[in-house]
Amino acid sequence: MIKGVEVYIRPITYEDTELIVKWRNQDNVKKYFFYREEFTSDIHEKWMRDKVETGEVAQFVVCLKENDVPVGSTYLRDIDTYNKTAEYGVFLGEENIRGLGVGKRVLMLTLDYAFNELGLEKIISRAITSNKPSVYSFLNSGFVVDEEVADVPCSDGEKVPMTMMSITKDKYMGR
Repeated sequence: MIKGVEVYIRPITYEDTELIVKWRNQDNVKKYFFYREEFTSDIHEKWMRDKVETGEVAQFVVCLKENDVPVGSTYLRDIDTYNKTAEYGVFLGEENIRGLGVGKRVLMLTLDYAFNELGLEKIISRAITSNKPSVYSFLNSGFVVDEEVADVPCSDGEKVPMTMMSITKDKYMGR
C-alpha cells in the first residue's frame, strides 16, 4: 500500500474484477480509452495473469483514505527495467470524485513508486486530447508534450487526436 494524504493506492487483486469491469464499461470512462469494447471479467482476469502477475504491469486500486472506498485504478504498463521506462495510466470510476484533484494526487503517488521503488527514469503517458482534465493534470505535474498525433484509431472505429507526454526522474525529483 502506498499512502498519500487523502488517497492511497493498493495492489489490485482478482477480487477487484467486478469493480474494474463496472468502471471500465461506464461511457464517461470508456470514451477516454483507445480500447472501447465491452470490458469483461475474462478480459480483466487475462490482463491480471498475462500482465500484472508477470510484472509487465504494476496496477493499483485507488482508495479514499477517510473511508477506504475504492474510486479508480492507476497503473504502470510496459515496464521496461532495461531502459527504465513505463507508461502511466489512470481512470477514476466514481464520478463524484472527478474534478477534486484526486487524479493528480494519484499521479504523484504512482510517480513516486515508479521512480523511487522501481528505479525507472522516464514515464510516458498517452491521453486523448479532448480529455482536458487529464492533459492539464499531467502538464501541471511536470510532464512535457512530446508529440501531438492526429487521427489515432480507437477500437470502435472513431479516430481521435492523442497527446503524448513524458516526465523524467530528474525533472520530477527537482520539483
